[in-house]
Amino acid sequence: MKKQYCASVYIIDFRNETVLLMFNKKLNKWLQPGGHIEDDELPFETCIREAKEETGMDISLLNQYNFTNFCYQPVFVEHYINNVGDMIDFQFIGTPKTNSLSINSENNLVKWQKIEDIDFQDDIDNEIKVKVKLLLKKYVNSDS
Repeated sequence: MKKQYCASVYIIDFRNETVLLMFNKKLNKWLQPGGHIEDDELPFETCIREAKEETGMDISLLNQYNFTNFCYQPVFVEHYINNVGDMIDFQFIGTPKTNSLSINSENNLVKWQKIEDIDFQDDIDNEIKVKVKLLLKKYVNSDS
């Protein structure tokens, strides 16, 4: 099975302590926005593009910027094998620039989820729950 490379972003509204999740029809679960890296993109560019395509939201990435390489660094890199394929996912953290959400044909459900209530949601993977709470704790006192 050929490896596929993708990028995704945990979009967190720190003021309201919420995370933006979307329902992925192919995997039948709630995930952070993301998708395949195109030939002319860096991973951080992919997550910005995918967030806009899948949610209608403009985002800013947080301070994982590497001035040597002039690109944002992921907060997590994960390897998954699922019904989509053998995936390497570069995961970033971002915040919303706008509050507008839109629905597209690819993913028909997008929602803001209160992070304090995330443990009570059976339709969200435990891995996402742990990462979102870790990111909230790490960045809640930051200047970003």
